[in-house]
Order: sequence, then structure tokens, then C-alpha cells
Amino acid sequence: MKRYTTYDSDTSTALVTGQAHPHVDGVTRPSGMPDNLALLEEVTEARPTYDSATHKLVEDAVTYDTPNAQAIRSWSAVALTQAEIDERTPEHYETSTGIKMATDLQSQAAFSNMMILLNEAGMADTEMVMIKDCFGASHGMTLAEFRTQAVAYGLHCYTQFHS
Repeated sequence: MKRYTTYDSDTSTALVTGQAHPHVDGVTRPSGMPDNLALLEEVTEARPTYDSATHKLVEDAVTYDTPNAQAIRSWSAVALTQAEIDERTPEHYETSTGIKMATDLQSQAAFSNMMILLNEAGMADTEMVMIKDCFGASHGMTLAEFRTQAVAYGLHCYTQFHS
């Protein structure tokens, strides 16, 4: 169901939002409605795609397009400040290749299980494996590279546990 905003062009303000069209046919301007008032169909634009690790979605001010009889709601992707990025980043260990690996107990257990699985599978050091960083993004590397990263990660977690 379409929704409408009653807009006052004299004061450039929205008087009422989210209302059904006041006329039964949904098109005709109600009789006696002052000329400075306009019925604007509420239009919501698609939200932009963005990387939630570096940006946030911010609702823009509503655009009142009186010539086209629309009240347009839109969003912008805005870069996060370093403080916001730090606040949203889980506790982690950063590998020598820049991968941020989560250090919560569940992540440590999953990592240990992966090590056991890879060792039992008898994979060659040149085979590719995938790990997820603390944001859930996948990173590929050889098993040899993974083992090097795994030892450093394990030592970091061990040190944190005993500090």
C-alpha cells in the first residue's frame, strides 16, 4: 500500500508522514486542500552495498521532490572512524600476512580441530587451505603457510591464557 507525506511548501516542512492517500481513488487531490500543501508519494531507494568492517549505513535527510510528487528516503555508506573500527573488531591475533584471527574460546577450539583434521588427512604442504578471519572473510594459503601461522596463533593464545 502506498504511503504519502503531506508537505507544506510555504514552510518547507512535512506535516504528516506515512498516511494513506486521503481520497478514496488514491489519485485525486482532496477538495478544499490548500494550494501550499502537496501530497508526496513516499519512495524508499535501495540501500547501497558497503563493507561493514570499514563503513556504516546512514539515513540521509528525506528529499521532498514536489515537482514529481515524491518524498524520497535514501541512505549513504559513510566511512567508520578508526575508533569505530577498533570498537567493532573482535579480540584477535594479527598474522604476519595481516589476517586478523579471532581469539575467543570457540575460535581457538575450531582452529585446533582444523589442525587435527589437516594432520589426519595427510595433505601435502603445497595444498591450499582456507581460514576465516575475525570478520568471517575467507583467506587461502598453502598448508605449509597455514602451519606457520597456526603455531604463531597458538603461542599468542597460550600467552593470553596464562597472562
